[in-house]
Amino acid sequence: MLFTERREVEHLTTYLKKEGVEFKDPSTGEVLSILEELETPGTEYLNITLHDDEGWKLDVYENGFVEFYDDQYDKRVVGKLVTHERVIQMWRMMQEGKRDQIKKLLKRKPEPNF
Repeated sequence: MLFTERREVEHLTTYLKKEGVEFKDPSTGEVLSILEELETPGTEYLNITLHDDEGWKLDVYENGFVEFYDDQYDKRVVGKLVTHERVIQMWRMMQEGKRDQIKKLLKRKPEPNF
């Protein structure tokens, strides 16, 4: 009989990478500020990457395009029109090791803008 062990993660260290500069365990304000920079016309960089110690990456591009993957990029999950609030929510889930929940969020239809 094979048993699988489910490991609970209290808090994974996360990183934010922008233009080759990496920030360890950035605050919510820092992440939100950099997300807003992505939407600013004339921004020189195309994306930011939030990642954890276990190799999972959340790449965020302008206009709400997001990719979530580990070392198997071809199996990535993609989201479109993802809000900054949703990115913050997924980043917090990364800290808690809740990868399946991140995948579910990305597969949801975009929230309508009113």
